[in-house]
Amino acid sequence: MMGFFLASRFLRPIRRISKTIDQINSEPQSDARIPALRTNDELSHLINEFNAMLDRIQRFIDQQTDFVGDVSHELRTPVAILEGHLNMLDRWGKEDPEVLDESIKASLQEVSRMKSLIQEMLDLTRADQVETQFVHAVTEVNEIVEQVTNDMQMIHPDFTITLENELDGPAWVQFYRNHMEQVLIILIDNAVKYSRDRKEIHVSVGSSDTTVDLAVQDFGEGIAPKNQDRVFNRFYRVDKARSREKGGNGLGLSIAKQLIDGYHGTINVESVPGSGSIFRIALPMLTPEQAAEFQRRHDADKPAPLNPDDLNKSNLA
Repeated sequence: MMGFFLASRFLRPIRRISKTIDQINSEPQSDARIPALRTNDELSHLINEFNAMLDRIQRFIDQQTDFVGDVSHELRTPVAILEGHLNMLDRWGKEDPEVLDESIKASLQEVSRMKSLIQEMLDLTRADQVETQFVHAVTEVNEIVEQVTNDMQMIHPDFTITLENELDGPAWVQFYRNHMEQVLIILIDNAVKYSRDRKEIHVSVGSSDTTVDLAVQDFGEGIAPKNQDRVFNRFYRVDKARSREKGGNGLGLSIAKQLIDGYHGTINVESVPGSGSIFRIALPMLTPEQAAEFQRRHDADKPAPLNPDDLNKSNLA
């Protein structure tokens, strides 16, 4: 009887796992999870890891669903415009040089917008994969901030872009270099788009006890309080007409937030309509020892370079 009691007790969590797996197999979109155990043993850890895995899978499924829905929605308008112009040209526009020229220009503009949209959607998809592909990437903040600020000043000579660096020395964060460049470019480019008469942009970088803090400030249109929580949503545009005129698809800030969230940082906005906006970023700061260990792991994660001799042997085979 004692053996039967112990076996029944040990097998109960296994039956819960099996029941949850059967439920998910029958309904893939189910949010069923295995009830957590109050014990602190290997089986309890296994259940926690299994539930965490299900949460990650569900998150990826939701992201994929959102991706398909967003792309379908955003591509519908430019495709309809292209179809309209082509139908007009096919019926009678070919004989009218003015209509032909206008249709070609409008079609090229829509193709360019679709190309930009597709690239941004690819960037957004890559941002969703940060946790799995760049988990050990490390970047020194000073170098990136100075480089991007100088580059953006060169691209926008009619703006005054100033950098206020309060860091005492090197500051390391868990962030892939290209992704940090992309985030800063998005924020500064966004500030340029929505500036009005005062063409100034202030970039600042400093640190607290545990974080590296960055801020990008403009003196443009500002964002109403009701819209501030929505500016990081995919395809959201405060002023749709102005955004389209400037070439925006409403994805830049969403990409920036997705990247920052993937590296366990935070981003928020403070804004006063008519006075401008400040986007603030906080990233966990690494010690030099942690940065060195992350860099070692990042290098170990890289695939080994191809050996030309092995490649030639493979081709010969």
